Amino acid sequence: MANIHVIDDESSVCWAIEKLGTKLGHEVRVASTAEQGLDLLQESQPDLMFLDVRLPGMSGLEALPKVKEISPGTPVVLITAFGDLEVAVEAVRQGTFDYLVKPFSVEDIQTVIDRALAEQNEAEEVRPENVSADLVGTSLAMQEVFKRIALAASSVAPIVIQGESGTGKELVAQAIHRYGPRHDQPFVAVNIASLAPSLIESELFGHVRGAFTNAVQDKRGFLQQAGGGTLFLDEVAEIPLPTQAKLLRALEQREVVPVGGSAGEKTDFRIVCASHRDLSECVKQGTFRHDLLFRLNTFQINLPPLRDRPEDIPPLVHHFMHRLEKEYARPLRISAAALEELKKRPWYGNVRELRNAVEHAQILARSGVIEVEHLPVPVDRQWFTGTSAETSVADQLEANIRGWTKAQLREGESENLWARFQSLAEKEMLEELLEQCDGQYLAIARILGIHRTTVKKKCEQYGLLSPDQKDD
Repeated sequence: MANIHVIDDESSVCWAIEKLGTKLGHEVRVASTAEQGLDLLQESQPDLMFLDVRLPGMSGLEALPKVKEISPGTPVVLITAFGDLEVAVEAVRQGTFDYLVKPFSVEDIQTVIDRALAEQNEAEEVRPENVSADLVGTSLAMQEVFKRIALAASSVAPIVIQGESGTGKELVAQAIHRYGPRHDQPFVAVNIASLAPSLIESELFGHVRGAFTNAVQDKRGFLQQAGGGTLFLDEVAEIPLPTQAKLLRALEQREVVPVGGSAGEKTDFRIVCASHRDLSECVKQGTFRHDLLFRLNTFQINLPPLRDRPEDIPPLVHHFMHRLEKEYARPLRISAAALEELKKRPWYGNVRELRNAVEHAQILARSGVIEVEHLPVPVDRQWFTGTSAETSVADQLEANIRGWTKAQLREGESENLWARFQSLAEKEMLEELLEQCDGQYLAIARILGIHRTTVKKKCEQYGLLSPDQKDD
């Protein structure tokens, strides 16, 4: 049997925890203020304490240091109806075991009780700093994100952030850095997708003078620039395979060798990566090294798309409006109808799309009140999925080519490999183009960028012509 204290000014919360705890065979004592809770603590040190953040008089967060002073071994579970990132980080910083966001279920309470009594562990300390206020959300999904950010910040382990474009992956990386032990060191953010493929290695690792044409002087790469701090690699899946191998070696050896150089430079940085693609799927497709993924994915944070947490839309809208009010120095409001319209939309572009919609609307809302007619036209899903679908097909083709090549080599069929691959690809492409272009060689030649006679010869070579097929 365990001794549990519940400090909450809501009698319904105290009753629910007391009833469950008693049913589980524990002794439960309740108090409605932090001051009463501290008095209880002086009488007996509990095995677990539930402590509300917002209390009359002293707050739960203000009471926490006193709780730890009186009973340092007691796991504390914070209860809040106003969960945000600051509360999550402060909870972890002060050594709380967990925190619950109202409303919560009986199952949530029992899970916390069972875990706390079984583990008796405290979270590691994190350093409090101002974090980006753009991470806004009251949904349970975002509360989980805030909790994982707080836990991630307490270490220097590699982190992988997964989420669709526009969900705020870089903001999460910034939060991890600012709350972490290296917050006073550089935060270097690199979007791999924005770099030319031929320059990625040089940008990451730097180069020595004369390493290639136009390398007129030594240049430090992003890995060296992040020394002592945090390196954030966005869209890490876009790193070419040869460069992935070099990155893995740099992480393992803690040494960076610039392009064209022979001597390595010792460096120490924390790495945080992000991708809108599933990295495990990239490994299956052969575009991402499995050993690099194992090295990077010590701890993972998954960002939910905005359409899965519509309750976060109103606070996000008001957050963006507040920023715009300060930027343009004029008051801004939104009608109930306009806010309701925003809540209905699917937001395939996530928080980024919502932010742009609010900024678009405030330009048109000359009276300072955003109405439905000021909102931009909803963006068609194909606008977002068209490119990704095309990319998916290209990724699949690349994976199939690699798979076919590996299979041929494995089976000892390496002779004339290029010619056999070319004949397979050419035949399928010509067959599809003959159908799409109604057998017109000239149209096919223009698409392929080759001569019409060459098209006809290749069709004859692959037996794609029928006796009654006409020439152009």
